Amino acid sequence: MQVRPKFNKFAWRGLLLCTLCMVLAIAARLTTTAIAVSTRDAAPPGNLVVTSPRICAALSVYELAQENDWGLRAIVAQATLNGFTLEGRVPDCAAGVGVALTTDFEPARWQLALDAVDAVSSGSYAVSPDACARANTVVPLSAEATSPVAARAQCVIYGLAFVEVRP
Repeated sequence: MQVRPKFNKFAWRGLLLCTLCMVLAIAARLTTTAIAVSTRDAAPPGNLVVTSPRICAALSVYELAQENDWGLRAIVAQATLNGFTLEGRVPDCAAGVGVALTTDFEPARWQLALDAVDAVSSGSYAVSPDACARANTVVPLSAEATSPVAARAQCVIYGLAFVEVRP
């Protein structure tokens, strides 16, 4: 007579759950790798024009707000949007978007940049203090030199000067 080990129904469920988790983890890893490879190999079309205030402001946030700080992202978004308003137009940012998308693109950081622009644009987040809210130019500060514009800055965060430049 052959003796078979008995597994109760909880053991089978546990084994099934562990197997399912392993399959999902492998699938998630393969998907992430495929997205990273396809994003890195993609090149923007040569005739692409991007003049959306939302996208171009998000690009500024993505490039300039290196720290994980919601307030910093919102201030960069506000200053960029103020600059567009002052100029009366949105410059073509297709080249910058192309570079951002093809050089170590971080989807989560891009989404945070879009969220900051959306919050500032909709009025659901108000930038303060006023010196930061009025800024229309962002000047990265460096240890080597500071521009006369940056010297007038009354709002400086994480090495970025937010300045109100008047025409």
